[in-house]
Amino acid sequence: MNTATRFGLCLLTALPLGLASLATQANELTPGLWEITAKLNSPAVPDAMRNQVRKECLTQAQAANPEIAMRDSWKQGGCGAGEVNRSGNTLHWSTSCKMPGSNTPTKIRGEMVLHNPKHYSTSITVTGNKQSMTTHSEAKWLGACDK
Repeated sequence: MNTATRFGLCLLTALPLGLASLATQANELTPGLWEITAKLNSPAVPDAMRNQVRKECLTQAQAANPEIAMRDSWKQGGCGAGEVNRSGNTLHWSTSCKMPGSNTPTKIRGEMVLHNPKHYSTSITVTGNKQSMTTHSEAKWLGACDK
């Protein structure tokens, strides 16, 4: 797997936590432990990596400044300031990133639907360097975070 694909995978797997932080203020997601099930779709992704399940803890502190948390995660990934728009229970965002080893910008756009305080879904598309990767995620609240 090349560097561009690995970078894209890292961004796709890191974004849902930042998105959960963003969504908390928008429609009151529940802080705590979340299980995120992601399905990646790209010819560059090996079959064994296409389905991923992980757990993330959304803290009260992350929920306090959700847009700042999102933009900080973009900055850490070498991305620009981006754009975030909210409409009802749906969030739309886009940003552009510089992938390691490439002069071609990578564009990330996504949508998050907040079904209720304990369930959300996302669709994220990463395009760049003549490749495209889409991930669809479902997230459900499990309970309090382990201390």
